Amino acid sequence: MGQITEHHTEPTRSLQLIIAFLAIVVIGISYLTSSASFRPSSPSLMRGISQDSLPQRSGTSRVQGKAPAKIYIEHADLLSYDASLMPGVQKLKGNIILKHGNATMTCDSAYLNEEAQTFEAFGEVHMVQADTVNMYSRYLFYDGVTKLARLRHNVHLANKTTDLYTDSLDYDRIADIAYYFEGGSVSDAKNTLTSDYGQFLPATNDAEFRYNVKLVGEKTTLTTEHLFYNTHTQIGSYEGETLIESDSGQIISQRGVYDVGKDIGILLDRSSVFSGSKTLTGDSIYYDGGAKFGEAFGRMELEDTAQGAILFGDYGFFDDKRNYAFATSRAYAEDYSQKDTLYVSADTLELISVPIRDRIKLDSLLSDTTSGKKPDTLQRYLRGYHHVRIFRRDAQAIADSMSYISSDSTLSLYGHPYMWSEARQLSGDTTFFYFRYGKLDYVDVLGNTLAVEHIDSVDYYNQMRGDKLRAYVADSTLRQINVDGNVETILYMKEEKSNDYTGMNRMTSSTMYVTLDSGIVKKSSWKGPVSGKLYPLSMASSAELNRLKEFVWASDRRPMNKEAVIYGMDSLSQAKTLPPPLSDLRKFSGAQAALTAYAPFDRAAEQDSLRADSIQKARKPLTETEYRARYQYVLQPKKEEGPTSPPPLINTSWVYKAFSNKEDQDSSSTSSSIGILERKN
Repeated sequence: MGQITEHHTEPTRSLQLIIAFLAIVVIGISYLTSSASFRPSSPSLMRGISQDSLPQRSGTSRVQGKAPAKIYIEHADLLSYDASLMPGVQKLKGNIILKHGNATMTCDSAYLNEEAQTFEAFGEVHMVQADTVNMYSRYLFYDGVTKLARLRHNVHLANKTTDLYTDSLDYDRIADIAYYFEGGSVSDAKNTLTSDYGQFLPATNDAEFRYNVKLVGEKTTLTTEHLFYNTHTQIGSYEGETLIESDSGQIISQRGVYDVGKDIGILLDRSSVFSGSKTLTGDSIYYDGGAKFGEAFGRMELEDTAQGAILFGDYGFFDDKRNYAFATSRAYAEDYSQKDTLYVSADTLELISVPIRDRIKLDSLLSDTTSGKKPDTLQRYLRGYHHVRIFRRDAQAIADSMSYISSDSTLSLYGHPYMWSEARQLSGDTTFFYFRYGKLDYVDVLGNTLAVEHIDSVDYYNQMRGDKLRAYVADSTLRQINVDGNVETILYMKEEKSNDYTGMNRMTSSTMYVTLDSGIVKKSSWKGPVSGKLYPLSMASSAELNRLKEFVWASDRRPMNKEAVIYGMDSLSQAKTLPPPLSDLRKFSGAQAALTAYAPFDRAAEQDSLRADSIQKARKPLTETEYRARYQYVLQPKKEEGPTSPPPLINTSWVYKAFSNKEDQDSSSTSSSIGILERKN
């Protein structure tokens, strides 16, 4: 308060002391009743904090020309003031309570600056905003003009649903935003989120996090570089390289929205979902981790490493619980489970997996320990609908629709399919390919069967037609062809020594067998009523003689490489059509397709279950007499009966064996070298 001059006279001295005392009382009362604002924090208290480095907050506005509400002291155990040390600043100690608007601040000690409307708080600092947000720290600097609070050291912010922990936190009361910039964490009831920078809006529970962002939940871990997140709804929007790990699998994405609580995401910018052995990739994906299904739009890829297959299309869907996959709109598949990759395209492709219910086949799989792998107890179907195209190095085909069954290793083609192998073409109403140990074993063609072989570079074609045909293949080479029912053939005869063609043989019969060696006809034989004629080449130049009525050579429709299957054209150099916009793909529903595909399997399983329950309920224990009468062929015979041979369990006498007998086919034969018909008695 300045120096007090002392006088030698006693009355004068006493008067001066009284005046000085009154002045101190007046000044003290004025400070106690005034609103104070703090001086700027000293460098020592605010060390390590650069104003330039603090992030700019959007949406923060200051009212100009209007006097702000004043800070006032509600309580302090001790107040002191020393103008010579800190002009305009009061020092408060003990149980301090300060108020500014709807904010209350308590601490152990503080400095108040009435003129600057600032204060600094130390010790056990506690700030309450509108009775909804609580902030704790060891140090607080508060600016009453800008309403900005800066909390440092062991900072904790809490509202009804969220806790925020950091070492440096700024809270803007006007914008109602708290943000940290030196690392921190935000926790709700189920999740904890850490990052280098974060900002949080307590009123709405909205938060934004940047740099080394990691969210850890009960079942989900999300790692990214930029995340918008609501701690109440647990829904986040992310940007940048993002990894989401959960019990249902993994997600790699660049941008999207993810519901952490429900494990549901909308994934954008070329994302991938990993679920078990399956990987789903697309320009945009809807993924439900709880239900374990995903829906992809635009450049969809669905790979199953366990089955060695990939599905492609503009739209795709998979249901991991049902083991179902669906692709459409420029759909194609690659099966790389065997040495030669199989390429299949169609308007729509389905991969269906159902449990094997055949007890004999299932027991055989479970008892097989030679492979050392866990047996696959699912029967898998690959189905293609409309405009089917197939390419493999040893065979190519086209059809209207197709079905492949893994357990039987059977590929079925429907809708007048064509199949090519080397220079040969097979066609008919329906074609079945049977594989053994991953290689093509034989082919059955049923209805309006036609087999055509283009001979060398000349315009000669060996031709066979009939009601059905079987072609045996070994080492990717055609070995034998059997034709049955209304057989007509045209075969060109070749001289072995000169290797020149000498004539054309045109025959009709009920059955025909052809044996080949290295692609060359070595033996041909006929059964049933046989008629025919051998023509010199000079007389066999007209189409009426050298072409069957049903003759078609569809080499222009043959897929010559995988690109012809994938793009529907013969080379990559040709222009590819652009993919349809995502809006055009909304008409597809993989979920509905899955229900439709599994309906017959579900009905069959239900009927099997009802039938088994009915049999079990009707079953009664057998007496000894009934038991022996029913199982007389599997029990040991009585001694007086002597040894007996039980009848076969399956009567196979009715089985048609025309195609199974390759040796005893001798009603007639034709020599491929001279073309002379020889009849046998």
